[in-house]
Amino acid sequence: MPKHRKDYDSLENLLGYQFQNRSLLEHALTHRSFARQNGIRDNERMEFLGDSVLHLVVTNHLYGSFPNLQEGQLAKIRAMLVSQPTLADVGRKLKLNQFLRVGKGEERTGARERDSLLCDVVEAVYGAVFLDGGFDEARRVILRHLPHWDESELPLIDAKSTLQEHFQQIAQKTPTYELAAEVGPDHQKKFVVEVRFENEVLGRGIGPSKKEAAQAAAREALANLDIYQE
Repeated sequence: MPKHRKDYDSLENLLGYQFQNRSLLEHALTHRSFARQNGIRDNERMEFLGDSVLHLVVTNHLYGSFPNLQEGQLAKIRAMLVSQPTLADVGRKLKLNQFLRVGKGEERTGARERDSLLCDVVEAVYGAVFLDGGFDEARRVILRHLPHWDESELPLIDAKSTLQEHFQQIAQKTPTYELAAEVGPDHQKKFVVEVRFENEVLGRGIGPSKKEAAQAAAREALANLDIYQE
């Protein structure tokens, strides 16, 4: 069950921001399934706003922090930092799954633990901070929760390409990826992918999509081959 409004103090402490208008925070935590059942507004417009603010903050931060990186490299880093898995992790650290207001049907299917919903509510909360405190406060909050990253980790962002380049150089062949398993219920499916080279399993990854599972498998392969460590 979601926590009561009186518990928002703990959420604000984790977020690092105290709302002047807490109704904005409550609005940001309202999924459309709850809104429809209760005749109130959902958080989708606020999510749209927060997504734009997030992209601007991260883009500006990367532009200023890494003057030697090219546009394509900056784009890859930004995509990782604003990706669904990254934002879902932020949502769990903020315990937004405990505060998210969802409808009864969504509650029964475990919606508050879905990466997609947690990602959306993080963006909505960022939008709420922007509306309540302005851009500078939104930037401060977003950067406070942005995962640490440095240039040495760039090959891990697109691990599949890095692994492919490695094998092209040493063997003029590329590794292959195979779906090993699908686990979990339909609403929270996870995919398990193995990366192989000449029938040898180099790494195994799991993710909410085949693409993300393949990247995870490639990252494990890079670590196992002692090429790059996470």
